[in-house]
Amino acid sequence: MWLLLALTLAWGAFAWYRPRYAVLSFPILLPAYLLRGDFFGLPTTLLELTWAATLFTATFRLGFGPWRLGWHKLRAWAPALILWSLASAIAVTVAPDHLTALGLWRAYFLEPILFFILLCGLMETAKERRWLISALITSVAFVALWSIIQFTTNRGIPSPWNTDLAHRRATGPFPFPNAASLYTAPIAALLIGLFSISKTDLKSSKLYAFGASAGALATLLAKSVGGFLGILSSAILTLAASAKLRKYLVGAAALSAILILTVPQIRTPVVQNLTFQKWSGQVRLFIWRETWQMLKDRPILGAGLGAYPTVFKPYHKATAIEIFQYPHNILLNLWSELGLLGVGAFVWLCFVWFRTARHSHWVYALPLVAILVHGLVDVPYFKNDLSFLFWILAALPISAAADPKTHV
Repeated sequence: MWLLLALTLAWGAFAWYRPRYAVLSFPILLPAYLLRGDFFGLPTTLLELTWAATLFTATFRLGFGPWRLGWHKLRAWAPALILWSLASAIAVTVAPDHLTALGLWRAYFLEPILFFILLCGLMETAKERRWLISALITSVAFVALWSIIQFTTNRGIPSPWNTDLAHRRATGPFPFPNAASLYTAPIAALLIGLFSISKTDLKSSKLYAFGASAGALATLLAKSVGGFLGILSSAILTLAASAKLRKYLVGAAALSAILILTVPQIRTPVVQNLTFQKWSGQVRLFIWRETWQMLKDRPILGAGLGAYPTVFKPYHKATAIEIFQYPHNILLNLWSELGLLGVGAFVWLCFVWFRTARHSHWVYALPLVAILVHGLVDVPYFKNDLSFLFWILAALPISAAADPKTHV
């Protein structure tokens, strides 16, 4: 705990002297939720402590002006955001363990949304957006470097992923492989799009190419099919959006089809993954069927925030499979945690995000595409770093739409 306090004070000093840039640099700290301790008997993380230091010092030094400006920029988002907040509050009351649910609500809803409002108020220019994006690149490069060292040395990888090279999966600083890909894939998707439109700015192009490569490499070393498909979907949309690059999309699609049809070593794993024939796919199918049985008995409110393992237990018949924290599908995750109101609020938020990106620049929609595609088979929101990342990425099109000089 003393280490957490020392690191928090160091970050707080930076925030005191450079409050605006402390907010814009905050993405560097997202993996810091892994450093945990107790503060006067209450469990907390370095991410939470630095969040509090950042918001306190920024408000004290800059006043409430950024908060008012941030909320003003969010007028198109406000109804969906209020509905999302209401659904999360109801989910706390529905959950059988209110105290646990309240802690999750604080980490996944209250803290990231407050940061989102402040970030929208402070990020006003293209220079500030580039600073935030540079912080995201720094963060993803850190995860990629950790993953490379793990994968090449087979050290620091938790069991059962620390196996032979063919089956080894890097986790980065995270406890399991998909946690790494859930973090890196949306950032890589954003950077692929930014790289495609920044060819005249050589310095930025190199930075975006480096970040996209780092994010894609970390996803590949985690051997996450969902993460890879999320990045691939964003890359395809990037190629399709550019008249100059569209021919490469057609060529790549034709080559891929030929390879899949003619090379068994490629065709077999592709078919197995897409048809859920592998064990991980079979596990998901079992989970989804049983979760559906649970939701048929609780269709409106779901299980409640953080209550899925408890409520799901009587419906779990495939005892060879463990009970997971979430059902590993974005629709079922939202439905079980937040009920139908939460599902509707999330759909509305996605619609507003896409609409805002259309009015600013389409590249800012690419992270959401990666999140939704990966979310078909995983949990892209209900985690400390991912909830913050979701709202940080959402702030980019809002800032760009409000900037009359440039939308990028």
